[in-house]
Amino acid sequence: MGFVDDLTLVLDLLILVTTAVFYTGVMVWFEYRRRDSVRALSHLQAGAFLLGMLGGLLGIFSVWGELAWPITGFPGAQSYDLFFYDVLILLSFLLISFCLAVRFRYPTHMVGMLGVIIGLGVLFYGVRAYQLSLTKDPLETLLMYLAFGGVAILSYPVTLFIDWFVVGPTAPGTDPLPSPPTPNYPWIWRILLGMFMLSVVLAGVAAVLYGINAAWAHLASPP
Repeated sequence: MGFVDDLTLVLDLLILVTTAVFYTGVMVWFEYRRRDSVRALSHLQAGAFLLGMLGGLLGIFSVWGELAWPITGFPGAQSYDLFFYDVLILLSFLLISFCLAVRFRYPTHMVGMLGVIIGLGVLFYGVRAYQLSLTKDPLETLLMYLAFGGVAILSYPVTLFIDWFVVGPTAPGTDPLPSPPTPNYPWIWRILLGMFMLSVVLAGVAAVLYGINAAWAHLASPP
């Protein structure tokens, strides 16, 4: 039986994740600025649902990948189950947890706190893989891991913003501390949210570039 190569599909899903996060962020921010809390929350719930579905798909492929790699007779792939699928399982966990937190009006900053730890782990995986030249495109791989690690770390202030100013006004108790319905220092949030959105864009671009290289090589010479 031939080996199933799902790397390009996983990269496609990562591109969809960054697209969904960016679009959701833009729509929620737009409605928040219009002071339309109902539509802001509705867009957040729809985006969280999409992210949960994508997280579920990534989880399925990640568990399979942990069991299927390494493959016999494919030199250089002995560590791919660790390198690729460890972080994908963690990403899947974050996406599904965020989806459930939004759906059931739980505090999302609990998920964001774990995102910081997971993001640091992704940075470590990326740097170590670059040092070992684990892939045929070590620089592109490093950039993708750095970008996604940054997204995970910066998700923490985003979840705080959601709990305080998007969900909090209509669901008391989700905010980590009592706060007015609008920020006291809005410029700080603009910087933090802007940094997050920039990291999402960079992660999407890195996934596209890496995906093009991977698709080109894997379609020409599958394992």
